[in-house]
Amino acid sequence: MNIRLRVIACLFLLVVGVTACQTGISQASVPLPTPTVPGIATPEVEKESIKTYFTDPSISGNASPGKAIIKALINDIQAATESVDVAMYNFTLNDVSEALINASNRGLAVRVVVDSDTLQKLDLSRMKHAGIYVMGDRRESLMHNKFVVIDGRILWTGSLNLSAGGSENDENVLVRIKSPELAANYLLKFNQMASEDKFGPDSRPLTEKTYFDLAGIPVENYFSPEDRIDTRLVSLVNNAEKSVHVLAYSFTQDKLASALIKAQKSGVDVKGVFDRESSEDNTGADFYTLEKAGLDVRLDREPGLMHIKAIIVDGKTVAFGSYNFTASAENKNDENVLIITDEVFAGTFERAFDRIYAKAK
Repeated sequence: MNIRLRVIACLFLLVVGVTACQTGISQASVPLPTPTVPGIATPEVEKESIKTYFTDPSISGNASPGKAIIKALINDIQAATESVDVAMYNFTLNDVSEALINASNRGLAVRVVVDSDTLQKLDLSRMKHAGIYVMGDRRESLMHNKFVVIDGRILWTGSLNLSAGGSENDENVLVRIKSPELAANYLLKFNQMASEDKFGPDSRPLTEKTYFDLAGIPVENYFSPEDRIDTRLVSLVNNAEKSVHVLAYSFTQDKLASALIKAQKSGVDVKGVFDRESSEDNTGADFYTLEKAGLDVRLDREPGLMHIKAIIVDGKTVAFGSYNFTASAENKNDENVLIITDEVFAGTFERAFDRIYAKAK
């Protein structure tokens, strides 16, 4: 009897052990979902703390990536427990307004800062009526930031204004980052505007903290007009070894154009896609200077705007944000830029660049 029990016990352990081993192998072999098809309505999976979302005007209806971006942002607002702070040049999306109003009704601290030119638009008026703190910059230059800070730990930032045109018709990017430290840096900037009423070059000091470590990923954070962003971008291009790929809505910074020409002459692969309407209408546009110098630059062919502002260097470093490559962005407007060095993150921008570049010109 004892021998039979021992045999049964051994067989049981053997079966359990095999099953456990098989389960472990199966789980280890399941890869993280990393979508590679441009324009899909779900975010590309990168590092756990960073998710990158691109719009794609060629995909409309319920499958629109822009709708997925707004839904993801609203989900974060609905999950917020303390505060939502929004700095947005243009804000007209009713669904986001409703989410903010509901958040305010739940007792959260909700604040919105916009450019004064958009202050009287419908959704902002509705939010003010609901008791949300909404203010404009009251000046000619632009409050051109596009960022949202949720509960002081989640940051959304990029080129996307919260408008139907921005999310459905234009090429844009919005990046979600989980980092209390980086979010706090943006809140310092937000509070300068919302609480201290300081906009543009109103005697603000250099940003105190510009370098961050995001789970091993180097991140730099700059704001204009105080941080000399153009100097940092020129340095970034000057240090390129293999490639510089540019997506630009407005580009009139001559010294940045000169850096791109110099990089091309030194053997760096320089390519760019520029918004057609901005380049053709702006007499100071550097697109034609770059084209004349022999660079591989193209004008977009989309009915909407090529509104992304990004520089991708060597396939590993990306500078992006609200900052157009112009003197106004550098010296007058309120803008923000992140520079992230990570090949996985940069790869999402390279794929977006390839898609936009293939359709241009």
